[in-house]
Amino acid sequence: MERKTLYSFLELSIINLIIFILDLLFKNYGYITVNPNPYLILNLYVAIRYGTNIFFASAALSTFFYFLSLHIQYGLNVYLILFSWPVLKIPLFILSLGFLIAFFRDNYVQTINEQEEKIKILSKKIETLEDKIRKYENLTNDLQNKLLLENKGVSIFVDKLKDIEYNNPEDIFNEAVELIYDFIEAKTVSIYTLSNNDFLRLKVRKGPQILPNSFPLEKSKVLSTAKDLGFASASILYLSNVDIDFSFEPAMASKIEHTGKILGFIVIENIDPEKINKNTETYIKILSDWLSNMLYVSSELEEQIIKNDLEKFNFIFEKIEERFERFKIPYSFIKAKIKENSDIENIKKFIRETDFVFVDEKNSELKIVLTSCNSKGLKRVLDKLKDFKQIEIEEAYTKE
Repeated sequence: MERKTLYSFLELSIINLIIFILDLLFKNYGYITVNPNPYLILNLYVAIRYGTNIFFASAALSTFFYFLSLHIQYGLNVYLILFSWPVLKIPLFILSLGFLIAFFRDNYVQTINEQEEKIKILSKKIETLEDKIRKYENLTNDLQNKLLLENKGVSIFVDKLKDIEYNNPEDIFNEAVELIYDFIEAKTVSIYTLSNNDFLRLKVRKGPQILPNSFPLEKSKVLSTAKDLGFASASILYLSNVDIDFSFEPAMASKIEHTGKILGFIVIENIDPEKINKNTETYIKILSDWLSNMLYVSSELEEQIIKNDLEKFNFIFEKIEERFERFKIPYSFIKAKIKENSDIENIKKFIRETDFVFVDEKNSELKIVLTSCNSKGLKRVLDKLKDFKQIEIEEAYTKE
């Protein structure tokens, strides 16, 4: 900016000098009789273009060259006319008109600069607001996508439950822990069983150990609350006035209950706090419900082959059908005639520990329920039963 001002001043100095030289060459006597005066025109232009600072510098030069020209051309006689109106009006017009124009020009420029500065500030605010709007749009889109995924989450979770494969009751625990561990991205998940004296014992765990492998239920506020309410999280600890031993407190817990009997708890020992939400609670509750059905028909019943007790078999079959209706977990059913003196125990060779057989010795009838078995699994079992000459298949179907 200073360099630009210097160049402007040098330029105006040269122009003033040229006007002065032409004045001397053509004997114009400071252009007293020339209308409009070149010095006046020059300085009005300077006032309009450059403002007061450069105008005063140019006006001083013009006034100096003006009086110098008069002195050179009039000699000592210049003092006789120096204070006359025709002589003084030129510098007075230059200073007065030029100052007024330069003053209003500076005010105008200042107003423009202030407006430009305000525009810059507003532009920055607009950019900031646009950035915030973009962020909010992204957050809104992310939230919308998250809500869509969460709405689908339950059905996806149930589909994964349906796909679980197992061959014995222990597999049920292992697969359940694996599923919930991966689905909610927990750090440590475990299943505890509850004894009659309210003592918790570890059944299975995935992830680094946080809780002891066995301890009284009363030691944990979260698990005690889950026993009463069905579900609890660590948030209840902040509402408690009693001393809390955090070595016994998990992040979340859900009760596994069947027909009023508490079988145990699904325990989320460690998980990122951000992942503790209503959806995680829903998934754990669904898994608890699923486990209660699976464990009843799998681990709670020790008899795999039920003889002549139709009521017991129908109850089991009802539970398996209920599991299908709620979780869409497929099962297969086989009905067959058996010959007299058939050794039904041999059928165990063709089925899993989690499957059930009903024998009606009076009517020589055999019914087999294959839990968590789709049509492909049914076909494999039927192929094996073909070699069992003591039975004749009457009906076989799959619900999936």
